[in-house]
Amino acid sequence: MIKNKPHAKKKFRFLLDSAFAQPPAFPKLRKKANLAHAVYDLNLSTQAEDEEIYQKATEENRLVLTINFKDFKKLIKKNRTGIFGIESQLSNEKIDSKVTNFISGKNPDEFWGKATKVK
Repeated sequence: MIKNKPHAKKKFRFLLDSAFAQPPAFPKLRKKANLAHAVYDLNLSTQAEDEEIYQKATEENRLVLTINFKDFKKLIKKNRTGIFGIESQLSNEKIDSKVTNFISGKNPDEFWGKATKVK
């Protein structure tokens, strides 16, 4: 008897804020989520304002991953994209592990319109 495969979990789609390294720096996270970088993938300026990054993430149906949690938190609107904040002093390896572990088993839809601190 062949068992049906469980439905594939919905993948997280992140927009990395301009402060982050390019997606290849986060190999674990790339396996679990679709990553795009604000500057390298979406051609935003390195000086892009938070509002512009948030707007682009909304258009692209992506959650923002940022170290600038306090400022992005002010931009959150109901039924618009959400943000994930992470500490700024972490290495790319630590960011990769922390965010990957945090999102494991979770549904990205639960984070829409919310500001979430990744601890």
